[in-house]
Amino acid sequence: MMSAAVVDQASEARLESEQPARKPFRVRPIMRQGTASSIPETWIRFASVDEARAAIKHMYHDDRVLRAFIVSDEVPAQFVEWVER
Repeated sequence: MMSAAVVDQASEARLESEQPARKPFRVRPIMRQGTASSIPETWIRFASVDEARAAIKHMYHDDRVLRAFIVSDEVPAQFVEWVER
C-alpha cells in the first residue's frame, strides 16, 4: 500500500505536466492620451523579461506612450521594472 504523501506527489507532478507553460510577464504603458487597449503589445504575454523589453521598445514608436513597465502575470500583478526609451 502506497503512502498518502507518495500519491499526492505523483498526482501533483502529473497535473503540473498537463498544464500549459505560463508566460509570466506583461507590459503596461502609461499613455499621454487615450487608452492602451489599442496597442497590441498590451495584450501579449511574454516568456522572458528580454522579450517584454523588446516589445516595449517597439511600443515607444507610438507618440502617445509616455512610459512603460513590466509586471508579472499573476493575480495580483507585481511590478518588475520600468523600461526607459
